[in-house]
Amino acid sequence: MKIGQLFNLDSAELLKASSKQSGFADAYAGTVLARNLTFISPTIFEKKYPDLTFVNSGIQADNTGGYARRIGSLRVLEQGGFTTSGDNSDNKGRISLSMEDSYLKVLIREAESKWTEDEVKEAELQGVNIVAKYLEATNKVYLREVDEIGYNGIDGKQGLLNYTGFASGGATGLFSALTAIQMYDDVKDAINAQWGAVFNTEGYMADQCVMPVQVMNLLRATMLNTAGSTDSVLIALQKNFPTVSFFSSARCLTDMVLFASSGEAMIMRIPQPLMYGEVLKTGSFSYQNESKYRIAGLDVLEDTAGYVLTDVWA
Repeated sequence: MKIGQLFNLDSAELLKASSKQSGFADAYAGTVLARNLTFISPTIFEKKYPDLTFVNSGIQADNTGGYARRIGSLRVLEQGGFTTSGDNSDNKGRISLSMEDSYLKVLIREAESKWTEDEVKEAELQGVNIVAKYLEATNKVYLREVDEIGYNGIDGKQGLLNYTGFASGGATGLFSALTAIQMYDDVKDAINAQWGAVFNTEGYMADQCVMPVQVMNLLRATMLNTAGSTDSVLIALQKNFPTVSFFSSARCLTDMVLFASSGEAMIMRIPQPLMYGEVLKTGSFSYQNESKYRIAGLDVLEDTAGYVLTDVWA
């Protein structure tokens, strides 16, 4: 996801200015842009966090919707066809559009941080910028929540791991009990099933595969051929399916999910990315900063763009 899709950079500039006005030195005032967001490039995250695999999956965020309580999306399907020309009848072919709309409710999330001048000065003696630490903590908590909602949805629904519209198929057994070739074939067959369902249509073909951490470790450590082969099951999959990124998540417990990350397949709805409030002086020696964001979750635009291989781990 792009930095501008996750953070309200205009509010970050206001926070920077208000920090200066509150009497903090430039080192404090430049905290947000100069330090807390340094691990984010204009396009993707440079630093990968183990619990932020959804954020790093390639799924793009959409910031439309503003302050609406529900976000709607419209799916359009072409129907009908032409008839053969040359007759005098009026029975011409007909082309029509079938439209289906859906709505996601918007979740409003707010938080605040408070600190005193004494805390700032005491931390400064130890070389710690406590204001920066509070803002860094805000950013990390926010990104973890986005990641959680992306995987499990709001109220446990409509997340990548529990979306009911994806096709699914059962593994031949728990991967811990399968041979290397059985594990390989299960994943290979799942990829081919998803690709076949979308007729190899670019944008709908799965390019991401998320699995339980234990399954990833097993695929990485198990040799596909014990007769002197140096390729693990994971390496063999990566070689034969170079367009698919294989990764794990601690949020993924029992199933493996294949999905297309393109904007034609699915979008993460964040109508209001993280917005920072100005630093307010709430007393003679105390300060406060508020933050908020609005999120509606994952909007799957094409059901066939995902496929679930169930029961790979228990």
